[in-house]
Amino acid sequence: MGVKKKNALVLILIICAFIACKKSPEKIISGSEKSDTIFLMDKEILFISPSDKNIENLKKKYGDDFYTIADDAHTYFSDASTYLDSLKVSYKNYNDDRIIGFKINNKFIEIPKYKNPWYLIFFQNDKYKMLDLVNIREEYVKFFNNGNLAKSTNLDSKKIIDSIAGNQYFRVEEKDCDLNNDSFQDKIIILGNNHDINPQDPSTKIAPIIILLNEKNEKYKVLINNRIYPNDFGDAFSRLVIKNEYFTIELKNTIPDNYDSEKYITFKYDAVTKKINLYKYSEDINWHDGSKSSIRCSKERLGSIYFDQFNSNSINEKCK
Repeated sequence: MGVKKKNALVLILIICAFIACKKSPEKIISGSEKSDTIFLMDKEILFISPSDKNIENLKKKYGDDFYTIADDAHTYFSDASTYLDSLKVSYKNYNDDRIIGFKINNKFIEIPKYKNPWYLIFFQNDKYKMLDLVNIREEYVKFFNNGNLAKSTNLDSKKIIDSIAGNQYFRVEEKDCDLNNDSFQDKIIILGNNHDINPQDPSTKIAPIIILLNEKNEKYKVLINNRIYPNDFGDAFSRLVIKNEYFTIELKNTIPDNYDSEKYITFKYDAVTKKINLYKYSEDINWHDGSKSSIRCSKERLGSIYFDQFNSNSINEKCK
């Protein structure tokens, strides 16, 4: 990629971010926010991006890798903003050259810069959290909802699921299990998208799969992945199979006059790391000319891929 093309890519990414941020009147920055200092009040969600000056610094620091980083950031921004839009939650976008903070007893508390150039800030009740864009679904539920859940003696899984589903998704399947073998009931929930797939609308290509890990009947640890299906291929959910610490998500697809496919995505709870990792991935394809092909990948080949990091759109490339 030439220098001019690279610069054009960065410009497009920045423009896309600002356009996405202005989808609704709620996201228009008010006149009081034109100063260098941003005062947070009530519930706030901010997308933070590098300023023009810091973009140049990042180019010098990372070289050609900068454009890969920027492209990934744009993808994560699109996913995150689509999720908030589905919940009808407002958000704002600022460059990282702004001073951002809040007041407690007339004392200004400045929020420090985050470790990554593109990130999110959650704020509510004089508390804040900075996070990577890719973690928005899990952390949104924890930050804005889990405080209320913790006050209840009974875990309210319905409230958690409804807060994630919004008006965009519906329940396809829900199964109880004990993934970490601690005798406390966990849950796996498959959501479906209320809208038919539109190749021009990325929000129709996602449907969250939720894992609720029961932490001693006190609260749930919430894990979410919206990149398993329908994905760019338009895969359909087929079946959820759970056996002890393993669970497999089965997908199917039919492309008329081309092929039929079945995918098997198996995850395993690791008792040592207390993470849910991809254990193996396989795909069987029956081509309509009578030929067959298959893909088989194990954890040893793929390395460590956490449940909330798995991406159906790119897994085949990792298997090569």
